[in-house]
Amino acid sequence: MSDLPDRFRLLHHVGIQVADLDRSLAFYQGLLGFELITRQVRGEAYAGEVVGYPGVELHIAHLQPPGTTTRIELTEYRGVARTPVDTSTANPGTAHTCYVVDDVDAVHAALLAAGVRAVSTRVVAPDAGIAEGGKVVYVQDPDGVRVELLQPPPAR
Repeated sequence: MSDLPDRFRLLHHVGIQVADLDRSLAFYQGLLGFELITRQVRGEAYAGEVVGYPGVELHIAHLQPPGTTTRIELTEYRGVARTPVDTSTANPGTAHTCYVVDDVDAVHAALLAAGVRAVSTRVVAPDAGIAEGGKVVYVQDPDGVRVELLQPPPAR
């Protein structure tokens, strides 16, 4: 067995590439209420080398969901060719983030009223698995990235 697991200490952030950083901040900071930790522009040679795009300019924001220590990193690549991907849930390479909420029905309704795109047709009450007895629904961020809202089951 690999000794690599002993070398990891924590999850620092989850990165999401976005088409328009301001638009994504309006969603994650404005609608979801995530705290903006940093906002910066990285255009140094090392940054392009790290991400594999020499000459790129990265517009980056780090946000922190309430009650967590993990950060979401939103990055808009500028000065390089970009092609939106098909973010359909089943496509390999796509991802989603999941956030625990106290009242998924209320959060879902508020997001729909604000014009957020739904994935699920309704809030679902799982009848099996780790979310059994709770509630769950998917919506999309401005770039189509899935955002899962999870209301855990009551403590048993």
